[in-house]
Amino acid sequence: MARVWPLVGRAEELRLANAAVTGADGYRGIVIAGAAGVGKSRLARKAIAQIHPGRWESRWARATASSRALPFGAFAEWTDIGAADTLSTVHGVIDHLSSSPAGAKPVIGVDDAHLLDDLSAFVVLQLVQRRLAPVVVTVRTGEPVPDALSSLWKDGHLQRIELQPLSEEETRDLVTAVVGGPLDGVAARRLWTITRGNPLYVRHLVEQELITGRLAPRAQEPGLNAGVWGWDGPPTVSPGLADLIGTQLDALPPAVSTVLDVLAVSEPLPEQMLADLTNPDAVEDAHAVGLITVDRGDRHLVRLSHPLYGEARRARATPLRVQRLQADVAEALGAIQDSDARALVRRAVLTLDAALATDPDFLTDAALASLSLFDADLAVRLCKAAIENGAGYDTHLTLSVALTILSRGEESEQVLTKILAWPLPDEDRVEAAFLRSSNLLWILGRPEQAESVLLETRETTTTPLAHGELFAGLAIVHAYNARPLDAVESAECALRTPDLPALARMWALGALLIALGDMGRASELAPDADRNYNFMTGSPLVSPVRLPYSEFHTRGLRLAGYFHEATAVTTRICDECADIPGVAQRFSALLMGQDELASGHLGAARRQLEQRFTSAGIVHGYIPTAWYCALAQTQAMCGDAASATETLRALDAWCPTPVPYLKPDYLLTRAWVSAATGAVTDAIELAHRGAHYAAEHHQYAHEVMCLHTATRLGDTTAANRLQQLAEQVDGPRAPAAAQYATALGSGDADGLLDASRQFEDMGDPLSAMDAAAHAATTHRRHGRNGSALTAAARAQRLADACDGARTPALTDALQPSPLTARQREIITLAAQGLTNNQIADRVNLSVRTVEGHLYRASLKTGLTGRDDLGGTVTGD
Repeated sequence: MARVWPLVGRAEELRLANAAVTGADGYRGIVIAGAAGVGKSRLARKAIAQIHPGRWESRWARATASSRALPFGAFAEWTDIGAADTLSTVHGVIDHLSSSPAGAKPVIGVDDAHLLDDLSAFVVLQLVQRRLAPVVVTVRTGEPVPDALSSLWKDGHLQRIELQPLSEEETRDLVTAVVGGPLDGVAARRLWTITRGNPLYVRHLVEQELITGRLAPRAQEPGLNAGVWGWDGPPTVSPGLADLIGTQLDALPPAVSTVLDVLAVSEPLPEQMLADLTNPDAVEDAHAVGLITVDRGDRHLVRLSHPLYGEARRARATPLRVQRLQADVAEALGAIQDSDARALVRRAVLTLDAALATDPDFLTDAALASLSLFDADLAVRLCKAAIENGAGYDTHLTLSVALTILSRGEESEQVLTKILAWPLPDEDRVEAAFLRSSNLLWILGRPEQAESVLLETRETTTTPLAHGELFAGLAIVHAYNARPLDAVESAECALRTPDLPALARMWALGALLIALGDMGRASELAPDADRNYNFMTGSPLVSPVRLPYSEFHTRGLRLAGYFHEATAVTTRICDECADIPGVAQRFSALLMGQDELASGHLGAARRQLEQRFTSAGIVHGYIPTAWYCALAQTQAMCGDAASATETLRALDAWCPTPVPYLKPDYLLTRAWVSAATGAVTDAIELAHRGAHYAAEHHQYAHEVMCLHTATRLGDTTAANRLQQLAEQVDGPRAPAAAQYATALGSGDADGLLDASRQFEDMGDPLSAMDAAAHAATTHRRHGRNGSALTAAARAQRLADACDGARTPALTDALQPSPLTARQREIITLAAQGLTNNQIADRVNLSVRTVEGHLYRASLKTGLTGRDDLGGTVTGD
């Protein structure tokens, strides 16, 4: 089926072209310059087509390499064969081009004008200088241009714009429009990385991947967008794309082609290494014609100027040639002293791909290095290759870590059970028990078994160091099970143990991140977090755990109200793994989605979270809970009750038993979903249930969050407890929440606006919006309509900044109504089709009371039907 490829991301260029052609900016036309395939011709034709159709007569010429050899080659269509001399021919061509029907003006388009012969270029010069017709010409950047043409923009007659490739977002929007559905975030990023936003390359690659079926809609998953398109497998260079790239590469000298071939099997490479592997002059030639780029840093790293050059070269190379080049590069990388983790991993992969003899210890070291780079999939491959070559305990342990990171919990359990059956010294036994407990806890969701593994190991080991290590494991189990006091005590006991090993230190510090954040001791997070990140960066085995640990850390910061600090942590961690595919990208999407939600960027949060986290194998453990809670809350605050309800249903299906320390957040999620459906009474009750659970488990920061949410939903009973908590927990959220609740309960609109400003300053625009909305309804209730309008305008501004947020408080503020809050709630439920009995159960009222509310609402509005009444609340 033929697909329509729209023009995307060129609105500003079209505006400039229109102004230049019509003379609005004082120019007599425009030069559109850019690389091959960037869309110059498409833009030029679109620009001319848009300028007052019927009032302009367009004429198009296209220069080619073959027409350049002929006088007036590009304008042969308008050349008078019978002209006596060259001057007469010039006049004839100009007359033909500049003439037009009565009432119309001519506009001339010249494609690939850098290929114009001199006489054709002179014609263009005359058309412009004599103001006979505006021109739109395209030229390829980096190609020599006839002097007559270049003088036109140098002298200011023509405007020149450099047409850039599409951005990642524009590329995603283009492909989304073509395939008719949203692209998976990882697929969009990968597509842009390979094509670098070149529209022609994007088109060829997408059409090829559609044919092969690798680019296709994902199977529908509960709670996630229907019709999301994913892209699996390596890209294939289509014959058409290969021909396009081949026109640039096939005519290269053999030595320059070799430079490209070496980089195609492994890039980047240091400039000197590349010169040694190929030819120094060939490297210079490849750089001179723009086929490679050189980073002028310490090592002068060389890369192909476009990723598809590598794909094209590999597609044409024989397997034997590729293996020989891989072996050559692997040998060269092995000669580097003090090589970094990336070089070690690349050398290992090249060694395997080239089918060279491998040392299992070398492969194990490379697997650890790949873990430090967040590439767990590669770590699994390297470990399995090392085990096939006789590797032992260390490699099996590394394999189990990689499998756990990939959420392949049952496979990891098999490896660790096998290890623990071996005769091991106490140190190794405790280390393996740690990893098994971690896998059982976080991936398989079996906290009781995780704790049993640690306790049984304590019974079979005798050294003080081993017992100190096991305290660290128990600390993280306590934190998971919402026992923060026990978690802090066990973690501190473990950290007092001399020479505590890497894994034990990691778990102890991780337990503190969770427990201190839950308890509201956020001021103590920074030193523990810094110690943890610094320690994990230097320990390859635990380095990938930076991702979940940053989630622990940022959750605690946001609970306290330290939004800007949480964003800084998220940005740093996600930047570190931006180029790593697979699970790192999925976890980054979770971290960024949580951050966007907290920052009020609901549209961005949905784009991050409405992806298939299961495509990376994340199907168990705490990640689905954290993911679905963030997604459902985002959808609910957007007013998308249907999607939020479906996501909550999916959450309950994936995780029938909430992760204990996340239960307050789970109850808040249910509260927001209930509020989105109109059941505000239910929502407030759920928020109070979350607060009660949190208080029972000493999770005071969660208690603040739950009571604050109840206040945002209109509850007026939380002020006293929030004032107590404001004296007990760290951070700006609790004092602002206490003021919000106090002002709402006392009808203090100015106090509500002050709370709104506090939330906005701390980086929580959604809470600021609701406080301003409550200020508006409070002013209106007291007859201060002018002040109500001002407060409502503030709430609307904040809602707009939050991508159109829609909460009960905002709805009440922006839709003045004679109905009470209770009447609006009952009407909303009635409009959804609930019977009076069902409504009574939902809002804890008698059926007669529900009937009375509906009757009084009918009298106030003059409406009787349940759907008509519902329209007064929903606006439908």
